[in-house]
Amino acid sequence: MRKNDTSNKKTNSDTYDIVIGKSSKIDGDIFSEGSVRIEGNVNGSIDVKGNAIVGPDSNVVGNIICQHIEISGDVKGNIKCSGNLQVYAAGSLIGDIEVTSFNIEEGGIYDGNCKITKKATPEKIITKK
Repeated sequence: MRKNDTSNKKTNSDTYDIVIGKSSKIDGDIFSEGSVRIEGNVNGSIDVKGNAIVGPDSNVVGNIICQHIEISGDVKGNIKCSGNLQVYAAGSLIGDIEVTSFNIEEGGIYDGNCKITKKATPEKIITKK
């Protein structure tokens, strides 16, 4: 029997509605009802109902709203997620966070204010154009 556990587990590209490849650069905000995986560069805010993965060698400049997030690249912006925020050893996060759980591996970088709540508030930190 297959166990349905998606917490703290990297998933394959079939589970993402948006994949930004290594050679891609996005200038603008991203909105999705699903999840996003970023391997390239994004200059803009990300607002997704699902999870966000920021891969190694990737760069995001903008705020992020999501359910869970894993960071192995560089993020400069505020993060609000209703679940876990994981910064891996190769990851860097500069910005304020509001999460229900926060983990950082040795070697990972974090600079900002942290608010850990039982449940992150749903209001938006991103303004739509």
